[in-house]
Amino acid sequence: MDQTKATHRALLNLEDYHQRAKQKLSQMAYDYYYTGSDDQLTLTDNQEAFRRIKLRPKVLIDVSKHATTDSISCRTQILNSTATLPFPCIIAPTALHRLAHQEHGELATVRAAVACSTIMCVSTISSTRMELIADEHRRHIRERYPQSSSQLWYQLYVFQDREITQKLIKRAETSGYKALVLTVDTCIIGNRESSVHNKFSLPNGVRVENLVDERVELAEKYQELPRDASLSWKDLDWIRSITSLPIILKGILHPDDACQAVKFGIKAIIVSNHGGRQLDTSVNTVDALSDIINAIGDQSPIEVYVDGGIRRGTDILKAIALGAKAVLIGRPILWGLAADGEQGVRNVLNILKKEFRSAMMLCGCQTVDDIRKNNLLMLNDRPIRSKL
Repeated sequence: MDQTKATHRALLNLEDYHQRAKQKLSQMAYDYYYTGSDDQLTLTDNQEAFRRIKLRPKVLIDVSKHATTDSISCRTQILNSTATLPFPCIIAPTALHRLAHQEHGELATVRAAVACSTIMCVSTISSTRMELIADEHRRHIRERYPQSSSQLWYQLYVFQDREITQKLIKRAETSGYKALVLTVDTCIIGNRESSVHNKFSLPNGVRVENLVDERVELAEKYQELPRDASLSWKDLDWIRSITSLPIILKGILHPDDACQAVKFGIKAIIVSNHGGRQLDTSVNTVDALSDIINAIGDQSPIEVYVDGGIRRGTDILKAIALGAKAVLIGRPILWGLAADGEQGVRNVLNILKKEFRSAMMLCGCQTVDDIRKNNLLMLNDRPIRSKL
């Protein structure tokens, strides 16, 4: 395609935003965001898994409640009804937004989260201080969107120096974050060969701002951060002892770990393989989700979310039908941010919301609960029945 035509191409879906972002980002930044580990098989399988599942819609059902894009029928309450989403989609924690939009970075993303009334998970490896993101979140609600139900959650890595970790938790709590998303699949960093090929380094003026007050050299060389490989289930008691925030575990793939999370009284888990950036050839998140929902049972008190490979509203519907309470999206947010800043992120979220609403209507679902009840999925020509 002619480059001029590609630049002016209408951005109708998430892949369009991906291609526009690819044009705008440096090769180093694009590869950092896009690529996975090793042969990137898990990265690819995350998307392919959604495509393998087919929908079998129900018809002749009154779905007129979906007549507007603000339909209440798409709304979802999560985290024990402490948060209401206009549709079951959350902004996943992703690092270094100023690589995508150097002027505003995470501040543009959080403004979009407020405008779209969704949750933004702020990464430990953000290029804007968590306090500044929280300040902007409050300001934007106060001045522009007083009806927004947006929240901030804080994603946490546990470092060898537990004092740094404890300070991060306290800062998040003081700043008004509503939950702690503990990433549990990074005892070491996955083998991301593109970063080695590109000699990845942070551009001038971009740092891991949350760590500047702790150790400047770590803020500038964050890939060398000494994550705590000794982190285990017993450490959850320590984290509970220093915060009142609900704890969400991100990076659960094995049904045994999901059952263990239930025993430990964890509020929610995120079925995640880190977007294919950690252990290559690990199970895709769709297959992991099915096994986990079957393992923890119908009446489990824990909420289950899923990320990885979600690129269409039909993917969200499939995840909900399999038993997820909500999905998280990461890379598409960065594509929107790179393409058009705050407006690009808003557009990505609105595209997914519109597609999700259309998928619900075409499947004969009046409410999100109907997605779980209507047995809409097939795999290998056999129905998949949700446990919920």
